Amino acid sequence: MSELVLGKRLDDGEFKLKVKELLTGRTAIVAKTGYGKSWALRRIAEQLLDLGYPVGIVDPEGEHVTIADAYDALIISPEGDVDITKVSARRVAKAALSGVSFILDLSKYTPEQAAQAFSTLAESMLKEGGQGYLIAVDEARELAPERGARSTLGKHSALTLTWLNTLATRGRKRGIGLLFTTQRPQLISKTLLSQAENKIILRIEYTADIKVVSKFMGLSSSIASRIKHLDRGVAYVEGPFTESPGFVRIGPVKTTHLGETPQPKPRPPPSLAEVVRYISAEPLEEEEELEEAEQPEAEEAPAAKKAPAAKEPHVTLDLAWAPLDKFRSKEVSKLIADRAKVRRLLELLEASKDDMKPQVYGLLKAEYESQLKRLEARIEPYRREAQLIELAIEAAIKDRELRLKQAEEEAQSLIARVSSVRLRRRLRRELSELARRLAEVREVLRSFS
Repeated sequence: MSELVLGKRLDDGEFKLKVKELLTGRTAIVAKTGYGKSWALRRIAEQLLDLGYPVGIVDPEGEHVTIADAYDALIISPEGDVDITKVSARRVAKAALSGVSFILDLSKYTPEQAAQAFSTLAESMLKEGGQGYLIAVDEARELAPERGARSTLGKHSALTLTWLNTLATRGRKRGIGLLFTTQRPQLISKTLLSQAENKIILRIEYTADIKVVSKFMGLSSSIASRIKHLDRGVAYVEGPFTESPGFVRIGPVKTTHLGETPQPKPRPPPSLAEVVRYISAEPLEEEEELEEAEQPEAEEAPAAKKAPAAKEPHVTLDLAWAPLDKFRSKEVSKLIADRAKVRRLLELLEASKDDMKPQVYGLLKAEYESQLKRLEARIEPYRREAQLIELAIEAAIKDRELRLKQAEEEAQSLIARVSSVRLRRRLRRELSELARRLAEVREVLRSFS
């Protein structure tokens, strides 16, 4: 089982967390201001990213966008890579669940826009479902205040409260984990707090907060009395995500936590730019048909009759990152299974040809071939799109190889080599991911043949 290192136990040894329990569980980080709750969140996020697991961070105060400087994460804000109020939230969710990390910077939105941005993304991710994806919400009290508590979102926090609680109660079944932080457990939704089976408790001093943590998070009185006096960066940790509870000093982080809202920096090409174009692009014809009617039969016209210009938008590098889920949907699987049955009927018919009248044979053959033709016509749009994705992936692989070669040629001096380390590491990581996607799409194409 994959594990990450949260820090060091006070009684010696590394303190490890189980990745699977993090990616699908409910984790609360509680601490007084300045004692390490955002640091702990960042430590966990960086460790997961280093292991290759994507993370989505909901950032009410704009303090975590620096993570995007060290890792390829999508900045979602009016001034970032994608403004979710102007694009399809479903596409953002699909991109995320396909392996893209994101920072949702709510500080750049009005309260109403921020509430809508988080809620539509949470709803879309729950509908799509994942295979282990952690959403980390810093300062969760702003999105899920207890009744009567203030929030920077004002009246609009009612919407975010609903969806954050929904993530907490339904996310596990959809393969989505939740981690949230708060400095005042007394002022956060008790529904949310009570869902946290994994606990990272740093220093808390207010008696009311300690009582809430003890009651809703099940801390013993002896532990509750100790957390009043914990040093900065030291936490009590327990839950299914660790083999045994204990006190731990949270390990270092690589990125800088900002105390004020930063300006997103220009994003380096190429992969995130392609993801942005994918999210922002107009829907493909097949995608529109699936959303509206779940029937791709409108694509029966032969491709040769279409003007070449109509295909050009489909064959772009951003298509290399298009989700492949639709090719394994129940509808597509049924089409392939039905086609296999009809093909088998034709084989059995040929084997039994001598046992029936020629007219019977001719009638059945015409019927089976007609069924097969209709099924092939319905499969063809999916096959064609998979072929375009295969072409885009092959082109993207060649693009990364050329860029990597260029970076290695330019890294002649020590300074140049050091400055290009991140670029070359990212290109190699993308090459690995593209190779995996190429194998996957080719497997899809084999099923269509």
